[in-house]
Amino acid sequence: MIKKINFLLPFILLISYQNVAQSVKYTFETSRMGSPFRIVVSTNDSLGISKVIQSSFDLARDLEAQLSDYQIHSELSQVNVRAGTGEFFPIHSPLKEILCVALQAEDLTQGALNVKLGRLVQAWRKTRKDKILPDEKELRKIAAAIQGKCIEFSEDSTKLRLANRACQLDLGSLGKGFVAQKVSDHLINNSWPYVLVDAGGKICMTSLDKMGGEWVLGLEIPGGTAISDQMLSLKNCSIASSGKTYQQVQIADQVYSHVLDPRTGMALTHGRSATAIAPDGTLADWLATAATIMPIREIEKLLVKLPNVRLLVWEFKAGKLNILLNRNLL
Repeated sequence: MIKKINFLLPFILLISYQNVAQSVKYTFETSRMGSPFRIVVSTNDSLGISKVIQSSFDLARDLEAQLSDYQIHSELSQVNVRAGTGEFFPIHSPLKEILCVALQAEDLTQGALNVKLGRLVQAWRKTRKDKILPDEKELRKIAAAIQGKCIEFSEDSTKLRLANRACQLDLGSLGKGFVAQKVSDHLINNSWPYVLVDAGGKICMTSLDKMGGEWVLGLEIPGGTAISDQMLSLKNCSIASSGKTYQQVQIADQVYSHVLDPRTGMALTHGRSATAIAPDGTLADWLATAATIMPIREIEKLLVKLPNVRLLVWEFKAGKLNILLNRNLL
């Protein structure tokens, strides 16, 4: 029997798996980080599965409570509200871990990936709500201010502060991939090795079964193309996408993406989307985001430093699909 699960992304992932005599697939779902959060477990013995799923959902909830900018009492929000005051705020290790990855990504992408853009994100959220463009001069002023180093850890790394008020943390470019990876690791460490974790379309997977079976995923790009018919067989990796297909706003004749260029403060206006496959969920997430922002030549240079990733970048222009870069994905 073939089962399919649809995911709303700049493309739609169709995840298929076959029931075999040795294993059964159990799917569990809750809501985290404003999106559906799904876990699929493949096993021939479900004893204890409810307990590990509950602990996995609890872990996702706890991580969201630390990393979310929507929750006013989260660690990240409490750090943000103290920006520029010189005051340190106590944090747990996940926030430090994801920020260290983010700073490395900022360096690798020459600033195209920057998690200090919280004030820019807030300005564009207001734009999507009110349909009024933010002041471009103010956006560029903020963008210039966040290019420097404003993230500071205490000597024992248990506390965090932001050096100036322009810096506000927002982990939307890699947070879901990070949480998906942590939950996947949790399941594996608790002796459930054959799993798929989907955090709002940022997906981490192991193999399908002890025989090393693969998950089968289909890419369906909006507008309908031949690419939709090509299937990907994947295991022990993560996949993520980014683009303006769903979260966008139109003002006058211009469409603006929810993805921002932190170097200018402006929302993207091109129709580019990207899909990344990587060994780690956090890497797949931020790479897909950065690939929608960076010039193709810069992406090609970046990929030299990331030999174990696969990447597809495409753009709709005048109603036609253009593949801008295909690095071992199709």
